[in-house]
Amino acid sequence: MGSYNILVAEMECPRCQRLAECEVEFKLGRLDLRTYRLGEALEWAGGNGRKPLRRPDGGNARTEGYADCPQCGRDFWVTIHVQDDRLAVVVPDPARPGYI
Repeated sequence: MGSYNILVAEMECPRCQRLAECEVEFKLGRLDLRTYRLGEALEWAGGNGRKPLRRPDGGNARTEGYADCPQCGRDFWVTIHVQDDRLAVVVPDPARPGYI
């Protein structure tokens, strides 16, 4: 079993300000290296020791994610919002520094 999931989403890189389709690693729900897109339902079962282990009330949650920009090669952090069990919004966090 994997230790994270992947969200593929188009967003503006906070490092180079270019629009790109990014792969965001995140740890929420069933962690099995599944690839999601915005709008898809997140599987909650089997959280692999991460919280929430079960579906939160209303299927709403927020978590962080980590991505590399395919345009500039630099990394950045994002916030992912889950609403009604669906991956609803991903927002880059320009205040949080990357490693690269």
